[in-house]
Amino acid sequence: MSKTKQKEKPTDVIIVGAGIAGTVLAFHLANARFKVKVFEKNKREDLGHDWCDSIEKDAFEFAKIPLPKSKEKREDRDHLVILSPDFKKQIHLDYYNYIIVDRLLFQERLISMAEKAGAEVNFGVEIVEPMGRGQWVVGVKTKEEKIENARIVIDCSGSERILARNIEILDLNIELKKKEKVRAYRELHKVSKDEISWENIPIEKNLLYYRYGYEKGYSWLNFEDDKNLDIGAGVGKGFSERSPKAIVNDFVNSKKNVDNEKVRGGGGDILMRRPTTMVWYGFLAVGEAACQVVPTNGCGIGPAMIGAKIAAEVVADALRRKEVSIDSLWKYQVRFMEKRGRDHAALDMLRRQVLEFNEDEYSFLIEKEILTKKDFENVIHAKYSKIGLWKMTISALRGLNRIKVMLKMRKIVKATNRIYKHYKKMPKEYDSRKYLTWMLGHMSLFEDLEQES
Repeated sequence: MSKTKQKEKPTDVIIVGAGIAGTVLAFHLANARFKVKVFEKNKREDLGHDWCDSIEKDAFEFAKIPLPKSKEKREDRDHLVILSPDFKKQIHLDYYNYIIVDRLLFQERLISMAEKAGAEVNFGVEIVEPMGRGQWVVGVKTKEEKIENARIVIDCSGSERILARNIEILDLNIELKKKEKVRAYRELHKVSKDEISWENIPIEKNLLYYRYGYEKGYSWLNFEDDKNLDIGAGVGKGFSERSPKAIVNDFVNSKKNVDNEKVRGGGGDILMRRPTTMVWYGFLAVGEAACQVVPTNGCGIGPAMIGAKIAAEVVADALRRKEVSIDSLWKYQVRFMEKRGRDHAALDMLRRQVLEFNEDEYSFLIEKEILTKKDFENVIHAKYSKIGLWKMTISALRGLNRIKVMLKMRKIVKATNRIYKHYKKMPKEYDSRKYLTWMLGHMSLFEDLEQES
C-alpha cells in the first residue's frame, strides 16, 4: 500500500526583514505554533551594526526578550549629561533607563531565538514588492520573480520600507522628506590615557554625554569600556551641510591621546518622524518601516521590540479567529499609538520646531532652564508631558531679555500640545471615513508648521 504525501501546511506569516523587529516578531509567532517565513536580503553574517547601542530596559520586559548577558551587555551608566551647544551648561539627568548592548551579538541572539522557536529564516533572498488580490496583501515577490504567499504579510524592512512604499493606500506609501531623516555616524577609538575632556568638561567613565542643538542635531561621547571611547553625531538632513563623520573626525584629530585608527563603527540615515499608518488588509508594518524610531534621539530598537510584541499578539489572535482584515488588525495600530505613537508624534512636532533655533538660542534655553531637566528626561525616554500655562509663565519670566525666543517657545508648546491631543482622538475602531478625516487633520497640523517655517 503506497503512502500518500502529506500536504504541506500553508504559510501563516511572511516577514520581510530579519532585523530587530522581524526577529522578535518571528520568535513570538513561531513560539505560538504558527508557520513563519522570514526573508532577508543580506547574509546572516552581515546583519547587525558594528557598534554598541542603547535599548530601553522596559522594552526587554514588554517584549518578553531575556536581558543581555556576558559580552553582549556593556556596563550600566549612572546617568546621562545634557550639554548646551556652547558647553556652558550641564544638566545631569536623574536616571538613564537604558541598557547598552553589542548590536552584532544581540542581533545574532534574536535570529537564533527565532530559528529555535521554529521560524524559517531565509538569508540572501531579496523581496521587491508585495502581491495583492483586490485590496488584500496576500504575498511577496522575490528578485528572482518567485511568488511566496501567506495569510498575513509584515514589512520589517527598515528605512527601505520595501512593501509599505508600494501600497498606494492612505499614507503607507508616503514619500519621506529630507527633513524627516537624520544622518548619524559613530566610531570607537582607543585612548592612551584615562583623562579625556570635551572642551573644558572632563568625561567621566560612568556617564554618557549628549550635546543637543549642535549643527541642528546632537553629538555624544562616552567610554564603552576602560580603553575605548564612543564618539558620534547626528545631523538633521536639510538643516546642516556638515557631515556627522566630519564632526567625529574633528574630535579625534583634536586629541593627542585618542588613537586615529577606528576600532569599529559606521552610520547611515535614520527616519525620525511620527509613525505612519501601520495596518492594511492582511498587512502590517513594524519598526523603522512604520517610522517607529524615537524622533528626538534616534533610538529605534526599543520601539521596534515593543511594536513587534504588540503586532505578534494581534496577529496571533487574528489568525486564530481566521479574521485578518484591517478591522481585526487595527488593534495593533491603536495599541502602539497608545503605548508610544502619540508621544512620538508630539516629540516629532517638538523636534521640527526646535530645529529652527540657532545654537546661541538653544544654549540660552538650556542655561536659563527654560528647557528643564524634566524636559530632557522626557525627550531621552520618549515621553511627552503636556506643558501647562504655569510652566510657560515661569519660563517667560526667565526669558524676558529674549522675547522673540520666548514667543517661539510659546508657539512650540501650543503646537505640541495640540498634536498630542489630536492623536488621543485617533479612532479606536477602523472606519475609513473617520480615520481619513483624523489623518488629514494631523497632516494639516504638520503642514501648517512647515508653511510657518
